[in-house]
Amino acid sequence: MSIPAYYGRPALVARYHRGTAPPSVHVVALLQYVGALLTLLAAAGVALLTFGGRLALDRQRIQLPTNVEQGLTGAGAIIAGALAMVALLWLVIARKLQRGRQWARITVILLSLLSIAGTAYQAWQFADRQLLPGLALPILYVLLLNTRAARSWFKGHYW
Repeated sequence: MSIPAYYGRPALVARYHRGTAPPSVHVVALLQYVGALLTLLAAAGVALLTFGGRLALDRQRIQLPTNVEQGLTGAGAIIAGALAMVALLWLVIARKLQRGRQWARITVILLSLLSIAGTAYQAWQFADRQLLPGLALPILYVLLLNTRAARSWFKGHYW
């Protein structure tokens, strides 16, 4: 009598969960981090100009247009605060992309699609081809976040 080749049910093997995101997600997150840090730097610049920075400016070398100077005195704090809030939200979304949160992926994809539609409409409306380079990053985000590895990462943390 021979031994059967199969004994009962096969063992259940757990899926392999990766510790890091795929390279496509890392590229998008890195670009998001850079954008957030530049926005935070812009917020700091507006705050500096609003709260006493105009006195430190050398009026011989740097001359602000009068409408910019009036806007900074009137709403500079609000502009700086809004830019800082956008930058912090951008940092949170970038971090959640790296951690594999689906809502962050959907948010970036939807905002990118809105940006693509708005830029394409403006380029068509004004017949201005100089607006078309503004499509580069949103298209890159949509493509990189829809790779097989990225979708697997956001679905089950494997790729």
